[in-house]
Amino acid sequence: MKNLLTQIKNEWRSNLFLLVELLLVFAVLWYIVDWVTVTARVYRAPMGFDTEHCYNLSFSTLTSKSALYNPELTVEDNIDALLEITERLRHRPGVEAVSISQNCYPYNEGSNSAQFYLQDSIHVGAYLVWSDPDFYRVFRYQAVDGGSSEQLAAAISDQTMIITSNVTEDYPVLDLPDARPLLNREVALTYPDRGYHRRIAAIAVPVRRSHFETSHEWGGAFIGNNLNRDELINELGNVRYVQVSLRVSPDADKDFVDALMADADRLYRVGNIFLLEASSFSDIRHISELEDVNEVKTQLCILFFLMLNIFLGVIGTFWFRTQHRRREVALRMAMGSSRRGIFLRLMGEGILLLTVAAIPALIIAFNVGIAELVDISKMQFTVDRFLIAAILTWLLMALMIIVGIWYPAYKAMQLQPAEALHDE
Repeated sequence: MKNLLTQIKNEWRSNLFLLVELLLVFAVLWYIVDWVTVTARVYRAPMGFDTEHCYNLSFSTLTSKSALYNPELTVEDNIDALLEITERLRHRPGVEAVSISQNCYPYNEGSNSAQFYLQDSIHVGAYLVWSDPDFYRVFRYQAVDGGSSEQLAAAISDQTMIITSNVTEDYPVLDLPDARPLLNREVALTYPDRGYHRRIAAIAVPVRRSHFETSHEWGGAFIGNNLNRDELINELGNVRYVQVSLRVSPDADKDFVDALMADADRLYRVGNIFLLEASSFSDIRHISELEDVNEVKTQLCILFFLMLNIFLGVIGTFWFRTQHRRREVALRMAMGSSRRGIFLRLMGEGILLLTVAAIPALIIAFNVGIAELVDISKMQFTVDRFLIAAILTWLLMALMIIVGIWYPAYKAMQLQPAEALHDE
């Protein structure tokens, strides 16, 4: 190590340009690696729910043009018909759970909001999960501290609500980054307080609206309210505004939609209400995330092109540099150095040059992060984030240098010392 440092110092004029090149390349590559790692970490983070083997059902109402239409049926009758169909679905073989919700199922592009008040006038607002208790069973939402979806389903009622542990994190005035102390607390739903209260009966794990969003963005924190029959009738009034979701067992998932739709006219039409279509949540997720997927693919293609140029540039630099050191290799071999020793010396010199250049490059990269010139919308810039990108960048560049040195060094050591010196 000491000999290598002395050699690098003695050859500082020839190494200066190489060190500057490595410094700039390291800083640029760190920025690229940071974006890729953040995107990957966000994508692979837990969603907070499970949509495998789940389906979303859409219902509609017969029109007056249909021979089966009954003009005497009311809105109340239509809602009762929908509830009757969901009950039949619960008894279908292979169906594990069925829920009714409004504009809040996973990967849904729409949203509603809800609110409650703390300390008399402090408003806490969040995404609204407006559903019956089975919603938490269908999508397997989890309670904090290892609680199951059954715990959440049992907690929700007309007098209670569910909140996520991060619902208050955006309200610094509350000094409550974790909402778990609010468990079993009764909160007001209006300000001034008009007597409408609900008890916080459970704390749920935060969720994510897509694989490209975090639980700190809209929809990650939610307030869960019960959706009862009266609200279906008086506030919604039309089955088109209601979503029915169900979970089936893995064994029953094969051709489930085809079998369900084959029975739709016979089993799942009551009064004027009929089953219109069934969609798997894998298809819903694909449609919901398609724009984000395409955007990430485009960015990755651009970054791959940049990384390919960096890769070829670094390899080419060390390839050319090693080829022009054949005389030095021959002299060392003539002086008795082993081929393995020379090979390791060339590799060690390249890695040492990278490490020396990486020190100022990392200082630059860290200041870029501190100045928030990197994307912090998905993940805050932390020491862990910085170090992960730094280590991966160093490893990538070390690989480039090893590839650039290995082959020309190997070829140079295959020559006899006299032949190499004669060519020089």
